[in-house]
Formats: sequence, C-alpha cells, structure tokens
Amino acid sequence: MSKHIDVALKAAEHQHDKEMTSRFSARMQASVKDTGAVDTVRNTILSYVASESYDRAIEELRKYVESKTEFPQFKTRVERYADYSVDLINAVKAKRSFPGLQNLSMSKQQDLFDRVMEHFDDLKVTLKKIEQIDREVKVEDVRSTVLVVRAAVYCLFAVVTLGFIIELSRGVIPTAWNVIDHALTVSTDFIFDKLGL
Repeated sequence: MSKHIDVALKAAEHQHDKEMTSRFSARMQASVKDTGAVDTVRNTILSYVASESYDRAIEELRKYVESKTEFPQFKTRVERYADYSVDLINAVKAKRSFPGLQNLSMSKQQDLFDRVMEHFDDLKVTLKKIEQIDREVKVEDVRSTVLVVRAAVYCLFAVVTLGFIIELSRGVIPTAWNVIDHALTVSTDFIFDKLGL
C-alpha cells in the first residue's frame, strides 16, 4: 500500500510541477503578447525565455548587439543593458528550474513565481530600452547625414558664388568697362563733331 501512496505522491508532484511550469509559461506568453510587433528583438527574446530556450535567447541578444556594426556607438551604449538582460535571463532560468520546487510550501512557490515574473518584466523593460537606443542611434545617424549634406550644399553654393564673383571681376567687369568707355568716347566724339568743336 505504501508503494501505491509513493507512486500517487510522485504523480501528484509531477502534475503539480507541470501546472507550475504551465502557469509560468502562460503568464509569460501573455506578457510577451503585450510587447507589440512580432518582429522586434524584444518579442523574440521574451518568446524564447517564455518557452525556456534561455541559451537561444542569450544568443539572439548577442547577435542583435553585434549586428549593428554600421552604428559604432550603439554597442557601447547598449552593452550594459545587454549584460543586465543576460543576467535577468539567467535569473529566470535559475528560478524556473529551482530544484525541489514541489517541496516548497504554496506561499514560497508563489513568492518564487512572483520573483520570476519580476525578472521577466524587468527584462521586458530592459529590452525596450535597447530598442529605444537603437532608434535613437538611427535618428542621430540620419541627423548627422542631413547636416553633412546641408554643409556640402552650403559649401558648393559658396564656391559657385565665389567663382561667379571672380569671373565677373576678371572677365565681365573689365570687358564691360571697356565697352562703356568706348561707348562714352564714341558718344563724346559724335557730340563734339556735331557741335563743331
């Protein structure tokens, strides 16, 4: 009879573990759906964490940070957030796979569950900051590009204007002065001829 009770207890513990894991997954999946667009790094990493693919989540985060080579300041600005995110992923992993979870009292299990969700929500906020920095870096890049293009246009305008002024002073103005001088001389000679002077 004792053997049947042990089997029943083990089955009950196993069922309880499944329910706890299911609760974690369900709550995390619901939280992931609140993140918005599916193709964001935040959604991808949170989905991996919710499905207990922690190594894959860390790998994706590292790939994302390394992939932004066209924006050198991105990596330096994001590095501490990425490291903190890895720590949070590892904390979720450690607490979700806590040995002897079923042996804890219901209040301790609930406390552990709440802490996992705190880490998960903190991870969500941290990943949102990383995405925000990504957007900021892109905007700064566009702004700097606009400034460079604007400066190039102003420089080109200044060079063309200076060239026009130099051409006027060397070619057109002396020639115009010669034409005006000749016209005045011809006019003056004509007037003096008519007046008989």
